[in-house]
Amino acid sequence: MRILFVSTSTTLGGAEKTLYCLATLLDPKQLQTAAVVSLKPFGPYAERLQALGVQTLSLGLRGRPGLKHVRELAKVIDHYKPDIVHAVMYQAIQLSRLAKGRCAHKFKLVSSPRVNYRSRSAITLLVDRALKNRDDLLIAECEASRQFLIKKLGYKPEKVKTIHNGIDVAGWPASKMDRQQKRLELRLGAQELLIGAIGRLDAQKGHYVLLEALAKVRKKYPAKLVIIGEGPKHAALEAQIKRLHLADAVWLLGERDDVTAWLSTIDVFALPSLWEGLPNALLEAMALGLPVVASAVDGVPEAVRDNETGLLVPPRQVEPLARRLAELCADPALRTRLGAQARAFVFEHFTLTRMIHQYEDAYLNWL
Repeated sequence: MRILFVSTSTTLGGAEKTLYCLATLLDPKQLQTAAVVSLKPFGPYAERLQALGVQTLSLGLRGRPGLKHVRELAKVIDHYKPDIVHAVMYQAIQLSRLAKGRCAHKFKLVSSPRVNYRSRSAITLLVDRALKNRDDLLIAECEASRQFLIKKLGYKPEKVKTIHNGIDVAGWPASKMDRQQKRLELRLGAQELLIGAIGRLDAQKGHYVLLEALAKVRKKYPAKLVIIGEGPKHAALEAQIKRLHLADAVWLLGERDDVTAWLSTIDVFALPSLWEGLPNALLEAMALGLPVVASAVDGVPEAVRDNETGLLVPPRQVEPLARRLAELCADPALRTRLGAQARAFVFEHFTLTRMIHQYEDAYLNWL
């Protein structure tokens, strides 16, 4: 069975990472990756796919897609003749739905809407509603997203399946050498507590709440913070850091390809998002045995059970986040307990192997 993957982009994001794993790790005796199509110009994951010999194409999209891109995608599908087209993220999904109506070749369409559907405009959701019946199967990354698609967007329950994100737990060993090296870069002492957050610098990720909370925590505990990611809120966050007098306590590191090393460096992982699906960064932090403080939104409580596998706080609220961070600063035993339980929970429920097997079952049996 041949699969053509279509993604809006191949940058360093959670959806792109899942697509990369599927395109390279499915059982080749049963499922073959025909090609990967990126609507936008190539990003890091496209380069990695090409290095592994996976056929990778770009439609060169800059800005909004048009009928030209629908025709180009239909032409690619007719050329590769896949049994399944699996589309990831909003633009890729809509173009694949439109292309399905133009292709001479017949195929099954699998769509993976991500959490950003929650922030889509009314017009884009109308487009989605008009085209949604062209899907043969939808796969949500968490049960919260599945319920959103069914209850808010009117998808048929029998066509929407939940497959939780999974990570390669074998590939996440803590590294004392990485920890030592990165802390030297930051001029941190061995015992100084470092909080870390990973995510696009966008309003959704709630970094502004985290900075306000850190300012309160530092009145009692000398914690510091690194944020990995890039995005449109970079300048606003820099201004906030300056206003809060946190310039010597916060580092905006931008996009990094050494995330494992940085996760080995931090002591507490924070996820202050306003809404989320089930972010890979959260699962990776938990797999490494880090204690996490996370907003109780959408799919996050499916992995973070309050006071068991982490600490949950309401979104957008500074005081509860500051209070839970302070608890972890003050209590090394609590950090150890929550980190160990988080690691065990991820190893049991959110492994990459489990995710891949569930996708294989969806492709081979559901379709």
